Amino acid sequence: MLNANPNYPQRVYFGPGYAASKSALNVLTLAMAIELEPEGIKVNAVAPGYIKTSLNGFMGTETVEEGAAQAIRMALLDKDGPTGTFYSTKQGTLPW
Repeated sequence: MLNANPNYPQRVYFGPGYAASKSALNVLTLAMAIELEPEGIKVNAVAPGYIKTSLNGFMGTETVEEGAAQAIRMALLDKDGPTGTFYSTKQGTLPW
């Protein structure tokens, strides 16, 4: 896990509420990917980045369009695309 590394810059934001909800999302993503694999349905989680929205006072570094592009890309994967992954716009596929 990235946050286990004391040198990881985002570690300062790690807290129990966010960590628990993130872990639950990761587990559900993987569980659904495994369950739906026989039907050829892919399930992936996408972290679009720090998007400029009213939620953060438009302080984000990426536009809504840039953030949406990754979700669209994952939704349009072909049969050889990944499943059960967590994908970050900036860092690519991340370990659970």
